[in-house]
Amino acid sequence: MKSLILTVLYLAKDTLHRWVTRISSPLARMLVVFFLTLAALAGMGSYAISAKIITDKIVSQGGDTIMVSTVSTPENPTVFPTAPELDTLLGAESYALTTIGNASDDNGQIPVFSFDFARMGQMLPLLNPNGIPTLLVNAEHEHLPGPCTITINNNKYNAVAKKLPEGHLLNRLITQRALVVPPDNLPYGAELHRGTPILLLKLAQVNSAQDTQKAENYCRNYLKLEGKQAAIVSAAAIFNQLEAALSKQLQCRIAFCLGISIIVGILLTALAGMEYRQNEYIYTLMKSFGIRPILLVGAFLVENLLLVFASAAAALFTFMQAQHFIVAQLLRLGNYHITLGEIHTEINLIGTTLLICVFISAIPVLVAAHREIGKVLK
Repeated sequence: MKSLILTVLYLAKDTLHRWVTRISSPLARMLVVFFLTLAALAGMGSYAISAKIITDKIVSQGGDTIMVSTVSTPENPTVFPTAPELDTLLGAESYALTTIGNASDDNGQIPVFSFDFARMGQMLPLLNPNGIPTLLVNAEHEHLPGPCTITINNNKYNAVAKKLPEGHLLNRLITQRALVVPPDNLPYGAELHRGTPILLLKLAQVNSAQDTQKAENYCRNYLKLEGKQAAIVSAAAIFNQLEAALSKQLQCRIAFCLGISIIVGILLTALAGMEYRQNEYIYTLMKSFGIRPILLVGAFLVENLLLVFASAAAALFTFMQAQHFIVAQLLRLGNYHITLGEIHTEINLIGTTLLICVFISAIPVLVAAHREIGKVLK
């Protein structure tokens, strides 16, 4: 055990001595790995950033929203799950309205909605407190709020126009205006179970097609158990196309990493073989004293592992600190910021190829370390 410790200490001292006396050798390895890894992170990180940009664009245009509609009849009315239930099951904000006809005013036709009593508490903040119908106006619409008159089947009704808050989920359903009537104040004998129920869901987080597909499957299965067919509008198909395109790019990313690994592998192999030959006589003497060749090979492995992964870590740190400049100025992808979790696939891929390079570089040392002692010392 003592001899093993002394051998390891000697090999460590020898390695440090070589670094000091021939600083160009470790410096060359570190700089090559550093700049190639930094280039790989910049190039491969652009894939992750591009996917994030596209995903954010889809979400900003309603990709996180799912609209479910079905048919309601007196014999088979539709009752959607409540907002707390959908929040618990799907992590989604939800509104459920039922179209019960059309109204009109001086500016044209207006769809008329009502809702189930179970949603009363959710809808009250949006409605007129006096209980009369409320004309909800899209947040971007120029319509002025205030009292108004609505015509339904040639009958005039008083209503109050209110603008939806900015970012409110119902802006996705009400693109211009909609008259919302409380269920206890339905005009002209309208009935909820004769309308078209619509469930609007906004998912809290959408990172892939699976997130949207899960909500779709739940709604479809729920209505299927109710004996109804569901018409669902979502961005699941777009997310599937995006994921298919990104999966095809995986081959390019692997080829890119292989190119880097070839360069790093050639450099490490050449330097390791050269440095072993320069000290081969000393190492052979050590073998003659009973030192196992595996320790000599291990010393070169540890040396390259330290240099390579220290350089890779420095490149990763530099990329994360300078990513704004790289992304916005060099890649022209806009003001985006990515986290380590978002590029963990790229980091793992680069790390794996560098690890393979280190082990390949030890092959010449492994061959030389097993040469016969007599052929070296003669």
